[in-house]
Amino acid sequence: MKNKKLYSSLLALALVLSLSACGSNSNSTNDAGNGASGQEENKDAQALEDGQKENLDDFKKQTADDTIVLGVGTINGDFIQGYNNDANDVNVRKFMGIEGNNGYNCYVIDEYGQFQTNTAALEKEPELIKNEDGSMTTKYTIKKDLKWSDGEPITADDYLFGILLESDKDFNTLTGSLNVGGDSLKGFEAFKKGETDSFEGLEKIDDYTFSITVDASQLPYFEAQALSNAGPTPLHYIGQNLAVSKDGKKLVVKEGYQVTDKDKENYKKSIDNQIALLKENFDKDNEGKDKESEDYKKAKEELDQKEKDLEARKSGDVDPTRLLIEEAMIKETSDYRFNPAVTCGPYKFNKFENNMVKLDLNENYQGNFKGQKASIPHIIVQLVNRNIGPDLLENCDIDIWEAETDGGKIAQLKKAQEAGKIGLSSYERNGYGNIIFLTDRGATKYKEVRQAIASLMDRNEFVQSFLGGYGVVTNGMYGQSQWMYKERGADLQEKLTNWILNIDKANELLDKTPYKFEKDGKSPWDKAKALDEFNKNQDGFDYYRYDENGNKLVVNQYGAEQSPITTLISNQLPPNAKQAGMEYNVTAGSFSTLMDYLSFPKEDAQYTAFSMASDFATPFDPWFYYSSEGPFNRSKVNDPKADEVTVSLRKTDPSDKEGYLDKWEEFQKWYNDYLPEIPLYSNVFHTGYSNRIKGFDVITPVWQACDQINAMTIEK
Repeated sequence: MKNKKLYSSLLALALVLSLSACGSNSNSTNDAGNGASGQEENKDAQALEDGQKENLDDFKKQTADDTIVLGVGTINGDFIQGYNNDANDVNVRKFMGIEGNNGYNCYVIDEYGQFQTNTAALEKEPELIKNEDGSMTTKYTIKKDLKWSDGEPITADDYLFGILLESDKDFNTLTGSLNVGGDSLKGFEAFKKGETDSFEGLEKIDDYTFSITVDASQLPYFEAQALSNAGPTPLHYIGQNLAVSKDGKKLVVKEGYQVTDKDKENYKKSIDNQIALLKENFDKDNEGKDKESEDYKKAKEELDQKEKDLEARKSGDVDPTRLLIEEAMIKETSDYRFNPAVTCGPYKFNKFENNMVKLDLNENYQGNFKGQKASIPHIIVQLVNRNIGPDLLENCDIDIWEAETDGGKIAQLKKAQEAGKIGLSSYERNGYGNIIFLTDRGATKYKEVRQAIASLMDRNEFVQSFLGGYGVVTNGMYGQSQWMYKERGADLQEKLTNWILNIDKANELLDKTPYKFEKDGKSPWDKAKALDEFNKNQDGFDYYRYDENGNKLVVNQYGAEQSPITTLISNQLPPNAKQAGMEYNVTAGSFSTLMDYLSFPKEDAQYTAFSMASDFATPFDPWFYYSSEGPFNRSKVNDPKADEVTVSLRKTDPSDKEGYLDKWEEFQKWYNDYLPEIPLYSNVFHTGYSNRIKGFDVITPVWQACDQINAMTIEK
């Protein structure tokens, strides 16, 4: 459902920027103007010599007493969901109300992770109707004075438009987006397959009233508000020549609009682009495959048929409605995605360049569901080197540094707080650090290999070395802050395997896999030989496990560069794995490359393990990630037990809290055994902020600066 919902470095620039985050009114670069030391001037000069003058001058021009600067360690510049979004892309979207608690979604989530009716958007409480067929209809009446940032009114059409567009039969194929539109709604399957152009689960009652019907097959659902939630998408900007039909069930050509020859040419070009994209993706997916294999031939036949169908559409009469719908899809995902020019939240988009997002106050914003309304004129979200984030905050170069996890840097922030230089908040994480596996290819398709890897790690060292003790080792998909963990966590621990460093255990597990032979594929692999070889020549070790076909047991992991977790794994796993006959390699690179390898793996993927950190969504619904039908099943899990436990959990009646907790435990036991991921730690985050910011007192695992912004002010 459309409930508008996780690496690079700028070291040279980060080291020289002297922002006015602590309140300087001057943009001058001399000592008297901004209090800069001679050392800082030298840094500025060095930056100019390094070709950074344009970036540095541009950055300084944009900082003043009416601006807060949020420093971040990563950002991609992807401002709609459905792609490989960075967590800070999501935070920027929340500032703009594209998703999250600041916009005009019908339901929002409070600081405790509980759904609340969004009184900022709705005129009255939603009306819930249980239908005879088991479906549930929710009727919404929005306020009549809501406006987009460009002054255009927000109507029921805007709420229906996004669902219709992203549920369209061609949306995912044309755009490459992972969004699934109104997948929980009645009539979705028929609409998505193109069997009908009318979406049964949607209804427009008048310009400010509409209803959404959740399909009976989706119910019960423990947090049912998530299924029927909706937020506005700017129809007048993204689909300016489209309209929502009078009944709200389809998109039509706007009254009075005539399709032009240019529209038709653009339509044909869009089809050519679709064909080119299909071919490109086919080549990527089938690189290295045997062209005589049945799988390849079948995939090629499907490609040829799709291309034939598209060419037929291009050569025939142009359907004006289809033309405009596809234009809107392209505009949303190729234009609005990177330049969201029209928003409904507290801030509107100014620009994203030089790894910096600038946002300006939206004068048309009505406020959030708490009755709070943002007042700070400008926000800058700036990429900085994460290794010096606390230094930049302490030196007043940035105003906010969120979610620090490194134990040494947390100690630095605490020292700065004690000295009165900054404010500091801490909270238990609603998530964890983990190693994600591809479970359908490579050596990691065997559960025992994944379990063996868990037995080759000392996860307590992660907590001590990286977190400085600010965290705990976890054995399931949970975080310390979750209400389920607080109620059942202690009991659950006794039912889960605590995966500890145990090389003998790893060898026992690997003996149950095909990798139990020496290089000849016949002689049994001998752990005593391996230990002797390892002790004699660790660097030149070459006594690995093989299967009967002579395939070596190799696992390649990809991790983010400059990440201490990647470093810790590199130090631990490769040498420990040798003692169990496994070659374990760790490669570090950019986060965007990591996400490409994880999200779009080849059949013979080089990397099948990835070090990540994940935060949990609300609602907590593992079906999305581990069910064989889950749209975000990155681990490629295909396990009947996973389907059973995830469906059972999500389909708990909202009134059955104890039943939900029982099912939550069953899911955790499956996860702990199957290990689609190895949970490494759940930590305590620390967020620091400059003393000039007031109203930064409410920060929780699900409520960050982007949520609290409506209550924050700058002390002049």
